[in-house]
Amino acid sequence: MFQMTMWHVCIILAFVVELGVEASDLLAYRFTGSIGAGNFSYFKLHRDGLVKLMLETASGDADIYVSSATLAPDYRNYELCSTTCGTDEVMIPAEMIRPIGVGIFGHPLHEISEYELTVWVDRNSIVDKTHYNSESDQEESLLWTVVLGMLKLLLDMLM
Repeated sequence: MFQMTMWHVCIILAFVVELGVEASDLLAYRFTGSIGAGNFSYFKLHRDGLVKLMLETASGDADIYVSSATLAPDYRNYELCSTTCGTDEVMIPAEMIRPIGVGIFGHPLHEISEYELTVWVDRNSIVDKTHYNSESDQEESLLWTVVLGMLKLLLDMLM
């Protein structure tokens, strides 16, 4: 059985800090995929609140386009985008009308672009529909969320 040492916890926390994920951020979704040169893949985002999309390109160059006006945003019709050669990040404000169209574009210079898209939701911007009986229940819930996030990250690292 795998035992988590202090060294493993430090590595996990270092990855969390490296990703720029704050303690109030919850991992909502994680997608991996590939896209051909000059093509788009589309996702529909319904999640409320302040949302951070992080697009990590493993090979090639994938870019991200976001719109609340169309579910198929492209390089002409979008409201937010990130088109860097490294990690692309887009912050979607809580006020933006849902559903939101998210387009992943494969740059034409690369035959195939492989990527991982993570969707982070700011816990503080979500209207919490659950009612806690006490402050300790709320603290326990936050701790449980952090522990689950760390376990998911650890499992991803081990696979």
